[in-house]
Amino acid sequence: MPDFTEFEALLIDMDGVVIDSEPIHDAAQRIVFREFNLDVPESTFPSFRGMREKEIYEQIVRDYAGGNGDVDGMVAAKERTYRALLKDLNLIPGASNFLANAGQLYRLALTTSSASIDQQIAFERFDLAAYFEVIVTAEDIDHPKPHPQPYLVTAAKLGLAPSVCLVIEDSVNGVRSAVRAGCTVAGMTTSFDSDALARAGAHFTVESYDELAERLGVRMIAPE
Repeated sequence: MPDFTEFEALLIDMDGVVIDSEPIHDAAQRIVFREFNLDVPESTFPSFRGMREKEIYEQIVRDYAGGNGDVDGMVAAKERTYRALLKDLNLIPGASNFLANAGQLYRLALTTSSASIDQQIAFERFDLAAYFEVIVTAEDIDHPKPHPQPYLVTAAKLGLAPSVCLVIEDSVNGVRSAVRAGCTVAGMTTSFDSDALARAGAHFTVESYDELAERLGVRMIAPE
């Protein structure tokens, strides 16, 4: 088990960790695949988590469209459809309370594969901006998860070594990215089970923010 006193910052993924957006992403994917006449099995959907939209659709075109397809058009359709469905977006249970209290002990940063506009929409809806010192989105990187760059960039923006950063991730791609960057990783089982996250390299897994807070010694004081 990691020595939690060594950590100075928590680097937190957004989709599936702060916001419960993965079901909305899946619903939007289904609509786009139908629109573009793509027969993509739903069993592949989890593999997209933690990836940028462009990389997802480049892979889809390679695997299911014989290498011929309008990637940019698919990305635009996905973004349009996802945003139309955002009325159903909720926070992961306990997320805002954890952020409010964890921020008393750790510096907080967000590392997401989502576009900046989607990050901003979520932050405005749930009033999240005040919690995070640093925000890294898809536009800030050249190499998406599972490449280590997203977490290397986040740590650098904080002026910290990756070794003093604890990452909270829900996806296999995200865990691999953080491990390759040299961070310690807490896998949250909102999208993948603990075995899959452990195989990807997570140092430990949690099922909820209450469990994570207990591990980190964060007092979950409810807002008045």
